[in-house]
Amino acid sequence: MDVLQWIVIGILVYVIYYLINKYERRVDELTRLIELNREEIDKNKQNIAKNQENIAKNKETIELNQTIIEKLK
Repeated sequence: MDVLQWIVIGILVYVIYYLINKYERRVDELTRLIELNREEIDKNKQNIAKNQENIAKNKETIELNQTIIEKLK
């Protein structure tokens, strides 16, 4: 009975080791891909900031146009 318990413990240790290695490889691959795309990520952040500025300008223009339309009525 003691041998069976040690076999089960050994199998569990191996499974945990396997899962940790698999997870670490996945994390390493994702980190590598993120580093490869760092430039594109930065460009997208800049584009988002520019788009938010444009949205604010467009909102002001729309409000101005609405005011002009209301005055003309």
